[in-house]
Amino acid sequence: MEEQQQTYSLRDLLAILFKHKYKMLIPFVVIAIGTVVVAKVWFSPIQYAARAVLMIKFGREFTPVTELPGQQAPGINQEAIVNTEMQILTSSDLAKSLLKTAGAYTLYPDLAKSPAQGPALEEMAALQVRQNLFVKPVPKTNLIEVYYRHDNPVIAAKAVNQLVDLFQEKHLQVFSDNKTPFLEEQQRTYQEKLKESENRLTGFRQKYEVYALDEQKGLLVKQRSDLDTQVKTEESKVKELQARYAYWQNRNNAVVDVVANTLRTQINASELKEQQLLQKYTEDNRFVQEVRRDIQLAKEQLTKQEEDTRKRNLASIESELNPLLVKVESLKRQRGQVEAEIRAIDQRQEQFRELTRDVATNENNYQVYLKKSEEARISEDLDRRKMTNVQIIERASVPLMPIQTDKKKVYGIGFFLAVAFPLGLAFVSEMLPQGLTIPHYAEKKLHLPVLVAVPLKKAGQPG
Repeated sequence: MEEQQQTYSLRDLLAILFKHKYKMLIPFVVIAIGTVVVAKVWFSPIQYAARAVLMIKFGREFTPVTELPGQQAPGINQEAIVNTEMQILTSSDLAKSLLKTAGAYTLYPDLAKSPAQGPALEEMAALQVRQNLFVKPVPKTNLIEVYYRHDNPVIAAKAVNQLVDLFQEKHLQVFSDNKTPFLEEQQRTYQEKLKESENRLTGFRQKYEVYALDEQKGLLVKQRSDLDTQVKTEESKVKELQARYAYWQNRNNAVVDVVANTLRTQINASELKEQQLLQKYTEDNRFVQEVRRDIQLAKEQLTKQEEDTRKRNLASIESELNPLLVKVESLKRQRGQVEAEIRAIDQRQEQFRELTRDVATNENNYQVYLKKSEEARISEDLDRRKMTNVQIIERASVPLMPIQTDKKKVYGIGFFLAVAFPLGLAFVSEMLPQGLTIPHYAEKKLHLPVLVAVPLKKAGQPG
């Protein structure tokens, strides 16, 4: 089964348009009237736009300030600062300030006819100011363009100039913080803390005679090392003398000197002579007895000589040993005192460091608040002189030409919609089903009663 493409002749098109003429006429009239109303209401008054240009210099107002020492200040966001200034420019407070300065009835004489009074009238006037005020940033710069729209070009220029002047004052109010009393109080507080910590440190030094603990400890450590070396040296001498003393105390140890050796030689010779005489004579012989007396006498002399030598040596050793023992004890006492001083320094060192840290911390805090106080005083002095980082680059002049309206564009769009929408509505209505599918609609449309309603059955359905 071939598809049949439906085509419309000019006669058919005209018939469709005539058939749906009322459907087309109503939207055409509505759209046309609406276009005329919009063009008259929105674009009828001739208005002038005055323009001023501001430059935002990123100076002291925008420098991040930390309230506490040691805090890191955040960076400057140029876009955020420009947006902030734009919000101040378009704020309701600034609009009300302009109304008080320029006069609400001067800007909008029609307000005299309004039944609103007091705050309601002020809010209404501020709303009109904000509706006629346009602010936009200049791309890739720190400039802001300020436009004000009004029927009178002179009033427009005067109002926008007054607005930017009021904005500078508002800028100072917003960004000026009276922090000087707080900062000066903090400065005095930390100055007192600094004096207290310095007094504690001075008292500690005077009490314990502490001025350079590290140097003092180094000297004491060196002194202890020297004393320890002396003690060891003297103790080795003591051990040597004690060994000699023990040797001379032992009588089994022979005494070796010239006299004792001579006596021993003499005794040995006499004993040898005695042996020779005994070979010839008896023990009772006079010669044997004399030799024996000589031997006995020599032995007595040897014993006496040994005893004298031993006593002399012991006395000599004692004369050296006793002072040496006293010296060793004295050195040990000195070493003990030095070690006690080192331990005392170790115990005081932590306290000394804590006091030193307190002085350094209070000094740093005092210097920080001293600097902040000075900066706050300078900033407040600049605020009093109304020196701000917002500069007026270009003041508004009286505009010579009115604002170019889009009235022609509105009429063009309205004409297009008034023609296109009815035509589309007519063709859409023609393409919709034209039959009467409900008996009630058939009776209402034909003004005749329905006798029989036969259901429609498609091919293939059971009868």
